[in-house]
Amino acid sequence: MEIPKEQQYEYLTHHLEYLNEKIIEAFVLFIKLATAIVGGVFFLHWKLGETDPKRTFFVRASDILFLLFGFCMGLLILNNLRAWRGYRRTLAEQYPGIKPMARVASWLSELLMCLVIVATCVVFYLFNPLGR
Repeated sequence: MEIPKEQQYEYLTHHLEYLNEKIIEAFVLFIKLATAIVGGVFFLHWKLGETDPKRTFFVRASDILFLLFGFCMGLLILNNLRAWRGYRRTLAEQYPGIKPMARVASWLSELLMCLVIVATCVVFYLFNPLGR
């Protein structure tokens, strides 16, 4: 049974839109969780004394949590980008009127999102409010 071209086109474009939404959702999730972690660290900074032995544990735990979570969000963005590129390539192959994706323009925003995630993780690690 052959699927009509219109349905194939609709299916592929739907998946492109879906993957774009998931990429943006992953970045928004990173922003929300990063804000929550930083807020929690500031709360601990104000509640724990400077010489509290728990402070060292929370410094390491918050660093590991932030870095792990940033790594996972970056992987999620890159995986969705990989899938998006596959659907876009298929769409361009099946419909000659659709131009293949531009090399840099098709992944520049995702690259910038990942760079922001890396920069945020590095800055948090270097300037953790709980101190070193």
